[in-house]
Amino acid sequence: MINGSRQALFSFPKRKKVITLGIYSQIKEQVSTREVAEHYGYKVSRNGMMRCPFHDDRNPSMKVDKNFICFGCQEKGDVIRFASKLFGLPAYEAAGKLIEDMGLLVDLENRPDAKPGIRQKAKRKRQDDVGFQQTVDRVYNVYCDYFHLLNEWADVYAPRAPDEDLHPLFVEAMHQRDYVEYLLDLLLFGSKEDKAQVIIEQGKGVIELEKRIREFKSGDRERTSRNDGSALPAEVGGGSEGASGSDGKRTGQEHGIKRGNDPVL
Repeated sequence: MINGSRQALFSFPKRKKVITLGIYSQIKEQVSTREVAEHYGYKVSRNGMMRCPFHDDRNPSMKVDKNFICFGCQEKGDVIRFASKLFGLPAYEAAGKLIEDMGLLVDLENRPDAKPGIRQKAKRKRQDDVGFQQTVDRVYNVYCDYFHLLNEWADVYAPRAPDEDLHPLFVEAMHQRDYVEYLLDLLLFGSKEDKAQVIIEQGKGVIELEKRIREFKSGDRERTSRNDGSALPAEVGGGSEGASGSDGKRTGQEHGIKRGNDPVL
């Protein structure tokens, strides 16, 4: 598995003299020979030994890490040579196969020998990656806001007595918090496929959720401006426990009044 932190576009700021890493260097910066060997199904031991694919190797005699060396047939080299030998391809074609199979990102646009089609493909890929990350960030931010509200509702609307009616926002918090936290973990730590799945499955719902959160926050601001927080529960509006005219014990009827002032969530 490729470390997600390595999957970045390797290019430098434009200066008078543009210096861009060559394709081979960019590949070697992102992936090791060991990762490539494991990706193509070779079993590598904990100390980096595997059976050499370039001769009849009955006992592991090839050492793989960033580069490779076989102590049996004496083959050695970098990750590009490994792929070239493995698939019987010229080095440039082997590099292209690694880029495609391993999902590597390389900057081909500023290469003087890059063909127009390659430049366009690289540019589209970069734009797609940027657009995807922006979508992930937006969905993540929406669920962060929602998770914050759920925690707030769980505290503010928690029943204060055994016979008190459960507030709808408290019920929603109890039902949704664990699931929303799970989605946040996927969006932050999951693979690209995990993140795409969340976006596909939750896409339409996220738009509605974003609108609901905006309306709820707007409603809070309006009530605070008009009433200095008196229309909000004491814990939210900043008042004391007696701000509602009682000792802080809220009845189901009082919940209903407060609920009537809230946006529909």
